[in-house]
Amino acid sequence: MKIGNRRLARARGWKPERMESKLIIVFLFLIILPIGVLTYVAAERYSSSIEKNTVTFVSQLSDQMMGKMDDYIGDMKKISIIPSYQADIMESLKMSNAFYGSQSEGEAGDSGVLTEQERTRLAIDRKIAGSIYFINNIKSSTNVVYLFDVYGNPYYAIKNTAIRSDLQDVLPKWTELAEEAHGTPVLVSTQDVAGRATSSRYVFSVVRKIIDPRTFESIGMIAIDANIGVIDNIIKDLDKSTHGKTLIVDESGSVVYDSDKSLIGHNLKNSELMPGALTEQGSYHTTIDGKDALAIYKQSAVTGWKVLITIPEGKLMADALRTRTYTIAAALAIMGFALLISLVLVFALTRPLRGLVRMMKEVQTGNLDVAFPVVSRDEAGLVGSAFNRMIDRIKTLIQDIYAVEERKKEAELQSLQHQINPHFIYNTLESIRMTAVLSDNKEVATMTQLLGKLLRYSIHGGLESVPIAKEWEHLRIYVQLLNHRYGSRFELELPDDHETEELSVIKLLFQPIVENAVYHGLDESRSGMRIRVICKRDGKDLLFEVADDGEGMKEETLQKLQASLIQAPEGDNTGIGLRNVNERIKLKYGETYGLAIRSRFGQGTVVTVRLPAATAAQQGGETA
Repeated sequence: MKIGNRRLARARGWKPERMESKLIIVFLFLIILPIGVLTYVAAERYSSSIEKNTVTFVSQLSDQMMGKMDDYIGDMKKISIIPSYQADIMESLKMSNAFYGSQSEGEAGDSGVLTEQERTRLAIDRKIAGSIYFINNIKSSTNVVYLFDVYGNPYYAIKNTAIRSDLQDVLPKWTELAEEAHGTPVLVSTQDVAGRATSSRYVFSVVRKIIDPRTFESIGMIAIDANIGVIDNIIKDLDKSTHGKTLIVDESGSVVYDSDKSLIGHNLKNSELMPGALTEQGSYHTTIDGKDALAIYKQSAVTGWKVLITIPEGKLMADALRTRTYTIAAALAIMGFALLISLVLVFALTRPLRGLVRMMKEVQTGNLDVAFPVVSRDEAGLVGSAFNRMIDRIKTLIQDIYAVEERKKEAELQSLQHQINPHFIYNTLESIRMTAVLSDNKEVATMTQLLGKLLRYSIHGGLESVPIAKEWEHLRIYVQLLNHRYGSRFELELPDDHETEELSVIKLLFQPIVENAVYHGLDESRSGMRIRVICKRDGKDLLFEVADDGEGMKEETLQKLQASLIQAPEGDNTGIGLRNVNERIKLKYGETYGLAIRSRFGQGTVVTVRLPAATAAQQGGETA
């Protein structure tokens, strides 16, 4: 069993029951929680700030880049309207339309006619080629300009090997787009084309119907190819700044431009990149090749193309991660230092209390010869001083208890002695009473019977409590016996039974007081003496006043009697009955209760008995 208790005690030692443990837990919360939350919030705010600033910066760059693209494409659209206002180009296209129209309707001639037609065609080609050279020189970065008559016959200037070889393949689509636009320019997304040297390249185009402003009839079509390198020149600085990649997609989701050239021509409408780009501009997080990335996009109001810039979060947050690492390291160092200081303070503050606890355990074992060394006037020092005062007070109380016990034993011994004599006397009185009855002496028999009742009531001495009704009965018998002796000179007035029926008092409380009144107050020159007992309350106390209208006491006699309540002078038995009553009350209820005497010579004496009201009422209820 002892081993089990030891194990339980050891297990409890790990619980946070000691003050050191509680203080350490409090300091842990006060240090780790605020610093940890502050570090986390600062890191998150810094990361969020970096992302926000990046979005703002990239948006500004994309605005600049998109402005350049819009300007360039706007220039291409402006170039596409030149043929409608150049008379030479319109006349040349009309000649081509007339030439090829006659060829389709006329019959084939001999070799001489064919040669004339060939000469006419060559003239048309030279005339249109000169116009194309003029258009090409307007914007040096434009690669190729194509003119078509209404029959789809192409005209271009061969200034390099950039002429596309798929004109007949793309012509139907271009013609359809131009027809639907009714003379407005149409932007065609990037295409992968092959030149005459079969070298692969990417271009985007602007196509437009050429309308005769006089007749509003279509006389042909113009197509302008721009090399994707134009966008490269605009984008390359953006990619260097963002460390990311740039995509340009048209309204249908087809890729117009890709930094890696790996997605050009692909449709990303259902790709994981595009679902987040639903509005005209914004940003969202996505995943590219299994890596998290931040996507920033904006749509051109001119072309309808969306520029999508993706930045790997690893590169974006590299500085933030380094800053977070430094911040966490600094926070851990601060928390470690703060915890070390806290531990030192905790043990320094609780060391006096631990010493005080050890001394209290010594007191529990009965050793009161301990004293707390007060070295400071802080709270621990004040507690130690109070502990020392408490120990001194306990020692004083123990000594007082020893003294009270000695007095109690002495009172019980006197009570025992008083019990022996009345018992013998009571038996003797019974014999006398029987003799008086046999001798037909009624008065002697009555007095003997009353005296016997008094002795019978007092045989069982001690400090036990009795209902107050028994005390009143005992007091009436005593006064009746006095009247037999002194010839009916005494009148006793007691409180109403309804006032005191619930009360209980210690035994033989009032008879010694009445006896003292008779002893000190009986005036032989007067015919009688009135003794009145009054019961009243004084706060939480119960007061009984035993007053007589006798001759009273002189001041010297009164002082002597009051002093005898505390300690009787040697060889003087004055007030022994009152002193015994006063001692019994104090032993039972405490030093604040007991007797008080006031008297004036010629005016009578009043003895006040002070008892605790609650105790008297409770004892009375229990006795009942």
